[in-house]
Amino acid sequence: RRLERSGSWKSTVYLGPLDYDELIDYNAELEQAIDFGWPIVSQVSRFLLILLIAAHQYIPNYGWLIVLFALVIKIIVYPLTHKTYESAARMQELQPKITALREKYKNDNQRLSRETMNLYKEEGVNPLGGCLPLLLQMPIFMSLYNLFSKTIELRQAPFTLWIQDLSLPDELFIAGFGLHVLPLLMSVSMFIQQKMTMKDPKQAMLVYMMPVMMIFIFWSMSAGLVLYWTIFNVLTIGQQLLVNHLKKDAAS
Repeated sequence: RRLERSGSWKSTVYLGPLDYDELIDYNAELEQAIDFGWPIVSQVSRFLLILLIAAHQYIPNYGWLIVLFALVIKIIVYPLTHKTYESAARMQELQPKITALREKYKNDNQRLSRETMNLYKEEGVNPLGGCLPLLLQMPIFMSLYNLFSKTIELRQAPFTLWIQDLSLPDELFIAGFGLHVLPLLMSVSMFIQQKMTMKDPKQAMLVYMMPVMMIFIFWSMSAGLVLYWTIFNVLTIGQQLLVNHLKKDAAS
């Protein structure tokens, strides 16, 4: 805004912590000062922050709230993941037919692709169905990343045992050396989960590579974010065990 020499301009300056509730109380849209990233992620982040602050009045530990939140999300996406497991099982049943097609059309990639898609269509299998639950998780994952890195409410928020600040990487000192335990636990949970679901020998390397890669990706991330992902993996393992048990009962 341009001012004339004789003009004046009144403004309000806020110097203080980016406490969401406190900023809301000013009724001046000061809460917009908290940068939650892209529009969709920003809306999800604000919703989750309001939800966590409200729930914190009844469960005064953000760590247990994250565990509860992971459980709620798992229940919500359960129908999708259940269909994903069914689709994966059907894909395994189709492997002999797919192998036969590859052998039959090994010199004609276009025909192979066309016949493979026709097979999927005939059998009612979606080869990309397993990606949907992960795609739904990404906005939540990015929103939680923003929450733990940009909101003061979660700063120095303890959970239990060695996890004393959910906004920072967890650190357990063993023989004088600091070790981030949660990324290791998350990696183990991912390995078990993939070991239970991946049956294709061609994907065997992914079972070992992905968990190792995730250690490096999550190593410096906040404990709260890694806690959420670890709990979600554990719940997914439990879901897979339940599905396997029900299949065994149905077969017998």
